Amino acid sequence: MTKIKSSILISIILLIDIILVFLCIATHQKQTETLKTIPNKKFKQTLVINKPNTMKKSNINPSIVSDKTIYLTFDDGPSYLTSQILDILKQQNVPATFFVTNQQFDKFENIVKKAHIENHTVAIHTLTHNYSYIYSSDENYKEDFEAIRSKIAKVIGYKPRILRLPGGSSNTISKKYSPQIMTRITNYLNENNFYYYDWNIDSGDASGKLSKEQIYNNVTSRLKEGENIILMHDSATKSTTVEALNDIINYGKANGYTFAKITKNTSPIHHHINN
Repeated sequence: MTKIKSSILISIILLIDIILVFLCIATHQKQTETLKTIPNKKFKQTLVINKPNTMKKSNINPSIVSDKTIYLTFDDGPSYLTSQILDILKQQNVPATFFVTNQQFDKFENIVKKAHIENHTVAIHTLTHNYSYIYSSDENYKEDFEAIRSKIAKVIGYKPRILRLPGGSSNTISKKYSPQIMTRITNYLNENNFYYYDWNIDSGDASGKLSKEQIYNNVTSRLKEGENIILMHDSATKSTTVEALNDIINYGKANGYTFAKITKNTSPIHHHINN
């Protein structure tokens, strides 16, 4: 009888041990599952919290081309007036194109840089603006052209390929110094992937000292659908051009025009060449 009781007791103890082992295993598995579940949930929450926000960058002087586009262009700068023009353009949030010369380039180099930084087109006009020199030979023109091109590059970081010929491609002065030179120059420019632009609206500010009202009327009365490349000047004597600029821009906006700067993708406006 004692042996039977001992066997029963040993069996009970073994059973208890087996039950305890199973409980330990079950508890360990539950803890393991809990540990696996918690990091997954935390990881998903981390993804949501750390999701980067999309940064919106506001355009400075956006160039908008439409079926009624105005290209404001300024020749013969920079000068002290160029800074005033840039202020107006920034306030109005419209772009422009500056065809620069060397006459006051060194003095207002920082203004040229500012025009570039503020998303305007800085383009080539001429180094000397001396017709008797630049139009006396093909070599003289190319020398003048490359010299101002290199000066601009030191300020904006690259050599521009957009230009306006002094006097425009239709000038009648060049043939006085070298017959047929304008044909040769324009052929050279086209063959070497340069982009020259004349104009189809003349503000008239190059001739004499027009009032701001005259400049305003010259521009606004000639605006039409399509491209409107307006010739103006930002040399030191053209203060009335600056005075008229704000009103010209306001007129354009009020009448459904957009504003753009000239790029190599702008449709060319070329005059008839007079050799």
